[in-house]
Amino acid sequence: MEKNTPQLWDEVWEEAGSAPDADLVLTGERRGVRWRRIEAAIRRRLGQPAALKVIEIGAGTGVGAALLTTQGASATVLDYSQAALKRSRRFFESVSLRGEFVCADALDIPADLRESFDVSLSFGLAEHFTGDSRTQIIATHVELLRPGGLAIISVPNRHNLPYRFFRFVAERTGRWRVGEEYPFSRGELRRICREIGVDDVAFLGDSLLESARFLIPTRVKLWWERLRHRVGIPAVGVPGTLLDAYLSYSLVLVAAKK
Repeated sequence: MEKNTPQLWDEVWEEAGSAPDADLVLTGERRGVRWRRIEAAIRRRLGQPAALKVIEIGAGTGVGAALLTTQGASATVLDYSQAALKRSRRFFESVSLRGEFVCADALDIPADLRESFDVSLSFGLAEHFTGDSRTQIIATHVELLRPGGLAIISVPNRHNLPYRFFRFVAERTGRWRVGEEYPFSRGELRRICREIGVDDVAFLGDSLLESARFLIPTRVKLWWERLRHRVGIPAVGVPGTLLDAYLSYSLVLVAAKK
């Protein structure tokens, strides 16, 4: 698999074309099981988002930061891909949201950003690292936080079978475009947290049932979305289950800084 570099991710985001409708993206994510659980964790530990300063790293479009900004939070988006930052700026602007956009390597965070945030977020970032960098990227989330802050890190779950099957097929057919990607287990995340001195951890998940989307061909999903919008069929949320934090596609680490 191709190594992850700024150039690779510039290509990925440029090939992705124009950003999707931001309102639809935010609405869809807000209704999802994963975000509802993340938001509940933030409110439980830190109170109302309006008072918070948040950063999303390796952000791509920056949907997580944007969602908190809609509730009054102050948001920073960080990525080492200029194409990704351009996309996130357009995404924010399209829904009249404000943010700070920083071009920097998540493994070499500018000193003035350290210990500056109440919440650090990433969605689909940490799994692209190997070796010592795999530990360091988790540590970066914590280094960005003020004491008592929350790191929320969403990664692919090693034990989600639909994802593993989809990835196997995509790699064998030459359709895998996002470079090196190595999913996590709860055990590995716990071990890394112990190594960096973080003891207060919890795990969330998205809906295990939603993971079935990996088994549906992209053209069928696109056809359904077009039909749904054309005839006005409302989106129906997929319920969560007790197994989500163990077997769903998204494994979400919630780690509190002392």
